[in-house]
Amino acid sequence: MNTQELILDKVKNILDDEEVIENRLKEYIATVSDRLCVRLAVDTLPEKFISIAADAVIKMHRRLYFEGVASEGDGTVSTSFVNDILSEYSDEINAYIEKQKGAVHFL
Repeated sequence: MNTQELILDKVKNILDDEEVIENRLKEYIATVSDRLCVRLAVDTLPEKFISIAADAVIKMHRRLYFEGVASEGDGTVSTSFVNDILSEYSDEINAYIEKQKGAVHFL
């Protein structure tokens, strides 16, 4: 099973009772995976980031249903969505990058 399939399985297990459109989930997975790879400066998503990718995909899915609403006003709904879902994982991303800087890579 490839990384994208592993992420899809995790997401579907968590969203078990929710209506999902698989093609949309696959697009979210591709987007999250691509962005994580760019931030991590890698070509393929490290296995350690599968859970983070699945969590971010779920947040993208639920964003359609107002997950990430920061505030509501009286009479009107004033919403402030998370601008960058992956910013929640900046500690993990930075820790991975720092660890990779100290690693020795053989060609």
